[in-house]
Amino acid sequence: MKEFAIIAALDLDTSALVLEIAAKIAKTVDGIKIGVPTLLESGTGIVARVRELLDDKPLLVDLKIADIGFRSPKSWSGTNAKILAKLGRCGVSHVTVHGFPGPSSVAEAVDVGNEFGIGALLLPMMSHVGAETFFSRPLEVAQFETSCRNSGIDPTSVVKSPLRDVTDGILAIGEAIGVSGYIGPATRPEDLRRYRLLTQKPIWCPGFGRQDRLGRSLAVQLRDWADIVGSRSAAIVGSSIYNAHDPYAAAIEMIEIRDAVTGEISK
Repeated sequence: MKEFAIIAALDLDTSALVLEIAAKIAKTVDGIKIGVPTLLESGTGIVARVRELLDDKPLLVDLKIADIGFRSPKSWSGTNAKILAKLGRCGVSHVTVHGFPGPSSVAEAVDVGNEFGIGALLLPMMSHVGAETFFSRPLEVAQFETSCRNSGIDPTSVVKSPLRDVTDGILAIGEAIGVSGYIGPATRPEDLRRYRLLTQKPIWCPGFGRQDRLGRSLAVQLRDWADIVGSRSAAIVGSSIYNAHDPYAAAIEMIEIRDAVTGEISK
């Protein structure tokens, strides 16, 4: 993935709109994200069609997988494995995975995803108002460590700092299992700083534009994101591109802003 990548989130009403805009911007942006509504309308065939437009750039399917992880004597056979198998030959490069169902759920998604060349991006926090309601709840550390050990995972071997809340616990699971990266909220700079204290993996950040609650311009948001998260990161940008009168021009502008702010950081 390109450093400081711009990933266009095409969360649109119809697959026809997704393909129309993807065709205009695929050569400009550094990757594309599509979500559940698009898959429900058109099935996994839409993934292959977007992949054709993107060449080898990242294609993230935002399923937020959060289901059963079950290991039989020979293989993973829970619901997460079945979901990943359906995506396995469609051209998906990454998929989002929730951590709150626990370590076995994450482990199944990561292991089966790896079999198909799909990287798991774990969600320790989300970007919307109220996300902290449960993600920020204090972590019962002893119970957490017991649950991890029962799943064959030792998060204390990779994360040495104290684990305060659910977000920290999910990050510790991701580090122990070896996820490909994380989803981190651009709307919450303080949480992005927490991520970077616990991981050096890529962080993909939604929440740019209309979601920002700090009154920042896109340029300031992108500067803050790049400064905190560093080059191993991605900005997931949706409505600022797809709601524009000219999505191609909006994508070009986003790339230009990204290049300007990251150029300042590197000086």
